[in-house]
Amino acid sequence: MENTFDKTAVETIDLLEARLRRIEYAVCGQVNESTLSGNKTSAARRLAALEYSLHQLASKSRVVQELLRLHSRHPDLFQSLSSNDLPTTLDAESLLSIIMASASTYPATASRLTSILDVPVPPAELSAQLIDLQPRIAKVEALQAAQNADIAQLRERSAAVIQRWYTVDILRAGESWAELEGRVEQVEQKVRRTALAKRLDDDMV
Repeated sequence: MENTFDKTAVETIDLLEARLRRIEYAVCGQVNESTLSGNKTSAARRLAALEYSLHQLASKSRVVQELLRLHSRHPDLFQSLSSNDLPTTLDAESLLSIIMASASTYPATASRLTSILDVPVPPAELSAQLIDLQPRIAKVEALQAAQNADIAQLRERSAAVIQRWYTVDILRAGESWAELEGRVEQVEQKVRRTALAKRLDDDMV
């Protein structure tokens, strides 16, 4: 009986280790061979090593951290349900009404799924051509980005030139014309005064 328990414990630890290695390979793309424990190691040490490996994997992967956090908050999501256990508290009549309300969308969804199967797969040559064009597309995108930067710089320079032209030529010219008009008015006033004084002198004579 003791040998059976030991065998069961070893097989369970082997399964846990295999699952952990599959997760590590799916997340990291490789398996750290240095963390593999041999069958001759005690069960307690193998469990401690697996727990350490899990913590190391969680510290390196944000996805694993999110999964562990989700499992701690909602453990029911990770439990498999049998076909007889419905994941709802509604009665059969309510479920039937919900299903019948969406019954009209089932044929449309089925036809769409069928139409997806009818879509032809692009030939491999076309995909290879697109892959070969990727460097040229990247160069064109870089060139376009540089042109956009040049255009933005030209717009800024044009706006600065227009602002300078408006400030120097328009505003200052307007000020000069206003000053000239003021001087002309002053001269006209002096001329009128001189003409009036001369007229008065002539009348007195």
